[in-house]
Amino acid sequence: MKIPSPLGLIPAIQLPGLGLGRFVLALCAMLVLQGCAMLGVELVDSAELAELKAIEVPEPETVDEAELDGALARMIADLERSLETAAIEAKDDAVAEDGTYVVKKGDYLDKIINQTVGNSPLRRDILRSAFVRANPHAFMRSNPNWLLANKKLRVPEAEDIKKVIFTDESRRKKNQNPSDPYAGWIQYP
Repeated sequence: MKIPSPLGLIPAIQLPGLGLGRFVLALCAMLVLQGCAMLGVELVDSAELAELKAIEVPEPETVDEAELDGALARMIADLERSLETAAIEAKDDAVAEDGTYVVKKGDYLDKIINQTVGNSPLRRDILRSAFVRANPHAFMRSNPNWLLANKKLRVPEAEDIKKVIFTDESRRKKNQNPSDPYAGWIQYP
């Protein structure tokens, strides 16, 4: 029995004396092999699989806590130094003596950041978040794009920026009960 190729994907099949069940099984096997080849999947024999499993996985690197603490201290010192330099370079009339800025009609946050902090090396999104966090009363829905006019903004200091950069993950993890994997899930009736 000669069966034509369906859609030209498989070469014509000659199956002398095979029943319909065996034919369907042979067709399925050919389709699987053809599909693997089309997807770029290569079948691996057991010897190759054993060889792949024998390859050693490198052990994860250990973290030196003292080195990490030193890097963190250097980063915080650089942050404080850059804020001091930026405050010196900023416009003198932009910030009041008490470290505040009054929002005028037409002001937007990036303009205020340029006037108060100057050319700080910190990323703008961090500075925006620090301004919003230090002045929630001046932004609708804590959105940096919705700045209210005639509000007094407190220019963020190093501590405000540290709060934006460093989150307290350890406190959040400590509050979770490790014995209950569903802690914090919302349960509906």
